[in-house]
Amino acid sequence: NVTSALAFVPYQSTPTYSATKAALHSFSESLRIQLAGADTGVQVIEMVPPGVQTPLFGQQDSEHAMPLDDFLTEALDLLREKPDAKEIVVERARFIRDAVATGTYDDVLAMIAGS
Repeated sequence: NVTSALAFVPYQSTPTYSATKAALHSFSESLRIQLAGADTGVQVIEMVPPGVQTPLFGQQDSEHAMPLDDFLTEALDLLREKPDAKEIVVERARFIRDAVATGTYDDVLAMIAGS
């Protein structure tokens, strides 16, 4: 499942997008547990990209967004390194993904709001 770093710290200009990605994160977690308990052999991997230079939200030329080729290379490298990963989070998305755990949520939320 492809969610977004915005599933973990929302962007005020895209509340529906952020909320649906948060819901997909929760669904992925629940589905992973459900399928593991049923011993189905199905793996649930959540892809957690940052903003990527694509036409989505007009980010194709944004200096704040990650170049698409860089994202794909790093994400596929991570998947190759750890094929049993629950989440694939590129370095550029890690500070947003982990904002609650690192105690930086309010700072990251303010930074995203300012961008």
